Amino acid sequence: MKNKILILMLVFAVSSCKSKPDQSTHVSDLAAKNDTSKLSKTVMGISAENKSNTSWVDDLKDFRQALYSKDVTKLKTYFSFPVGDDNWGYPVQFTADELKERKAKYANPSLLYEKDFERYYDQIFDKDLLKSIMKLKTASLLQNHQAETQEFNEGDFNFKLLANYYEEDKTTLHLNLSYSNNAVDENGDPVSEGEHNKIYVFDILDGKKLRFQRIVFAG
Repeated sequence: MKNKILILMLVFAVSSCKSKPDQSTHVSDLAAKNDTSKLSKTVMGISAENKSNTSWVDDLKDFRQALYSKDVTKLKTYFSFPVGDDNWGYPVQFTADELKERKAKYANPSLLYEKDFERYYDQIFDKDLLKSIMKLKTASLLQNHQAETQEFNEGDFNFKLLANYYEEDKTTLHLNLSYSNNAVDENGDPVSEGEHNKIYVFDILDGKKLRFQRIVFAG
């Protein structure tokens, strides 16, 4: 009887001395199984503890949804009105009659005020941006600080969206609509005429909130 008790005690002691399973092994098993629902966000490189400035991607998703649903009230939250100066790009081109009317209302009629936004927002954020941003892979943008969509064809020209996250003097997000054409010269070689870029620049505030800064036209 004593021998049996000693054997049981020995087994219990050995079991107690075993180390706990290595968590990294568990994570590796999940990765091997491609179980992303349980895979640690830390391993995915987007842990809130280790990289706090990632919620701007959620705000980008909200911005994209607001564009899709034409939620003007939500879109206004991405602006600090009025907007528009020599660096802003003037995506809204007022007619002479509109400017005359605006001079009676505003001290600076060339600026875009909050009351203007509902009327002109779809000129600022046009159908090309909407079409392409819906295809943007935000997970790739977060992980690599850059992402691009496939190329879209619109008859005589093509375009795609290039997204870049920058952490330089100021943390910014650039949404670059890059246009090319299908034209060829007399030898059948592609020509560059008509290639241009429309770049939407957003400041990223505290790693959380996007704030529209300006539009840059290039090419």
